[in-house]
Amino acid sequence: MKKLLKMIKKILILIVILGIFGGGWFYYNKYKTEKLKRLAEEEKKKQEEIEKEKARRFLEEKQKEFENLISEIEEYFKNGNYAKVKELSEKAFTLAKQFNFSVDRINQILYQIEVNTYLGKLKKLEKENQDIYKYFYVRNELQKIPSIKEISNLKKKILDKTYENEYNVKLILAYNSLEELRKGIEPSYNYFISRKLSSEAKKIREMKNIKKEELEDKIYNLQNELYFTSKTLYKNTIPTSLY
Repeated sequence: MKKLLKMIKKILILIVILGIFGGGWFYYNKYKTEKLKRLAEEEKKKQEEIEKEKARRFLEEKQKEFENLISEIEEYFKNGNYAKVKELSEKAFTLAKQFNFSVDRINQILYQIEVNTYLGKLKKLEKENQDIYKYFYVRNELQKIPSIKEISNLKKKILDKTYENEYNVKLILAYNSLEELRKGIEPSYNYFISRKLSSEAKKIREMKNIKKEELEDKIYNLQNELYFTSKTLYKNTIPTSLY
């Protein structure tokens, strides 16, 4: 009986010892697992920070590249090299689209180029407009130029001048026809073409509020004079109105 009790006691002690070791192993294993998990999370976070830093540096490099492009664009713009500006602008727009950079400065430069280009064309047309006989050509070319705010006043000034030129050209042609009539050349044709041209000139003057030229009254008086002094006209035509 004593031997049995000793055996049971030894077994109980063994169970207790095994329990203690088993519990220790369980907690050690749990600690080890949690530690490995924590280390894995820390490594993951570290890698994420590294990737974020790489992305930040990459974006910073691209931003610097973009700013350098804009600086080049501005420099070429100052030097009047618009072709190079447009070439570099395409590259800048590509970068801006990829990284959501602002293109306001580029658009402003491109808009100013557009203004300058049209302003240059207007200056040439203004010079062309000094020849009063080019009024039709100048007016047609003006239609190809948009009414941008910065150039609208000059465009209107040139356009108004074309009507003034047309008014004067029609008066000159009307007077020249009367000179031909005075010489007895094609009386009916030259009389009526003079009437037609002077009438058109008057309508333009009134419509565009152009200052009346002395030649206009001179033409009307000469038309009446030549009509009544020309036997051919007085005999073969009936004037619709006399001045």
